[in-house]
Amino acid sequence: MYFGHLSWYNKHIGGDLVFGTIIMDSYKADEAESMSQNIDEICSPMDTVGWASAGIYSFWDYYTKDVLYIGLASDLCVRFRQHNGLLPIDENACKVRQIQDYFSGHERLGYSILVQSPMSQPIVHRNESLYRKFLDCPKGMPIPNYAGEEGLEHIRQAEGQLIESYKQVVGEIPPWNKIGGDVFSRRYASESNYLYVVRAFSSGTADNYLVSRSTIRELAENATYEWFEVQLHGLRMMMLTMRMSFEEAVSTQKKLNPYFEAEWDRIVSTEYLKKRLVV
Repeated sequence: MYFGHLSWYNKHIGGDLVFGTIIMDSYKADEAESMSQNIDEICSPMDTVGWASAGIYSFWDYYTKDVLYIGLASDLCVRFRQHNGLLPIDENACKVRQIQDYFSGHERLGYSILVQSPMSQPIVHRNESLYRKFLDCPKGMPIPNYAGEEGLEHIRQAEGQLIESYKQVVGEIPPWNKIGGDVFSRRYASESNYLYVVRAFSSGTADNYLVSRSTIRELAENATYEWFEVQLHGLRMMMLTMRMSFEEAVSTQKKLNPYFEAEWDRIVSTEYLKKRLVV
C-alpha cells in the first residue's frame, strides 16, 4: 500500500517526523481508571518505553463510528483523566460533561491516539524534576530549549490539520470541538488527512498500515506486542517521510539497521500482522 499522499506530515510539520501509529480502543464508564493506567503504561513521560506522552487523541461514538472530538495533549494520560472526571479541572476546560452525557445512553465510548516517538518527549509536570536534575537546572530557573519541544509543535500543527480536514469532508468541526485548532496549519489540511488518519481513529482497518494491530490495553499488557508496534512505528515514519510503500520501508529498514531483520522475522513468524484487531 502506498502512503505518499500522507507526506503532509513531513512537508508541513517538519523534517524530523515522529508520528506514525494510530492506536484504537474503547472503554466503559467504569473502565476509565484502568484505561488511563494503560495509556500511561505505553505513553509515559517518565521513561522511553513505547511512545511519548505528547500526542493527538480522539473520542468517537463506538456504535456509529462518528468522530466526536479531536484534541492534543502534552500528557495523554493526564488529559484523559481530566476528561473523565478523574482529575479536578474546570468543566469548561474538558469534555467531562459530554462524556457523562454519552455514557448515559451508551455502554462503550471509542478512544484512539496518534502517537509519536519518545525522542520528542516534552517536559511536562510529571517529569520536570527529572529534566531539572539531568540538566542541572535549579527549580525556578527556566529550562533550556531541547528537542522535545518539537513534539509539542508537531501535535499543535497536526491537530489543526486534522480538525480542518474533518470540516472539509463533513462540513463542520467535530461536535465536541469548540474551535478549529491552529489557524496556520489549517491551510495544509486535505481530504487525504481525513481518509487515512481521522477516519482511522474510529474505523481503522487491516489495510491501513498506520493502525496498530493491538489496542491500547493489549499493548499495555503484552510487552511483545508493544515491541512489535515500536518496530512498526519506525516503518510508518519512513512511509510518511520518504513516500514509501510498506514493503519498501521494510526493505530499506533491513538495509539501514542490521538488527531489524531479526525483529522483522519475529513479527512475520508470529503472524502478528495478521492479528485481528478487536476494539
